Amino acid sequence: MYSSRILAIVAVIVVVVSFLSLYFSRIYVTSAQSIPAGQFVKISNQDLAPKGKIIIVEQSWIGCPVGAAASWSIYDALKNYGNFSYQLHYSDPLHSPASIPGLIFTQFNSTSVVQFYVAYVYNEYLNASYNGTPIPESQLVQAGEQILTQEYSQMGLPPQVSQLIIKYETQVPVTSYGKPSALYVNPPHLNFAILISGPGGTYIVTTPIVNPNILSGYSPEYVLTHIDQFTQIIQGAQLIQNATLEAAGPLASECPT
Repeated sequence: MYSSRILAIVAVIVVVVSFLSLYFSRIYVTSAQSIPAGQFVKISNQDLAPKGKIIIVEQSWIGCPVGAAASWSIYDALKNYGNFSYQLHYSDPLHSPASIPGLIFTQFNSTSVVQFYVAYVYNEYLNASYNGTPIPESQLVQAGEQILTQEYSQMGLPPQVSQLIIKYETQVPVTSYGKPSALYVNPPHLNFAILISGPGGTYIVTTPIVNPNILSGYSPEYVLTHIDQFTQIIQGAQLIQNATLEAAGPLASECPT
């Protein structure tokens, strides 16, 4: 009888420990107090992509220097997943760092399990929407949220995509910033994010994956034909590829390496 009690107590302890482990792992995944800069973090076990697919979703703005720098890594990472249409471009000449060369993506024709989407929320000079509707500086965040939600909805993405990007840009602090990324910049605005989701869960980054300053002084034409010379671009592409493989889960074997 005594041994039976011990076994019962042990069984209860095992159940409690298992429950707490599951509980705290879920807290880590879905309720992060802060996120690190410059790397993808898993924020959900949920698959937001269509069945058998992986989605890579970017948020930027036309004149964004962070988005311009990241565009080269996105291009390098996804060139084996499909074919891009793009415009060679410079970021806002009045926004520091100024005139960073980049790509404005206009279309992505997938030849793989990966689908790519991008929404450019604001115009070149951060004073209007992407289509030219003026936005007061004090309303950039709120207007950006509305535009992002509408754009992703029109692309057929589930509402959780815009909700998560908005949450992690405006509510969740970046560890080294002490503020969410959208509130760290001046003026506050939705700046940049990449969300990747598939059977293996959902991952996000809301801070630069390439330092825009390393591209200052170069033309878009030069960078396009010399990508391999820029170590940070290659490292950024590898970050995207690694997060894609994590989000892919059982689809990882269908991802080119």
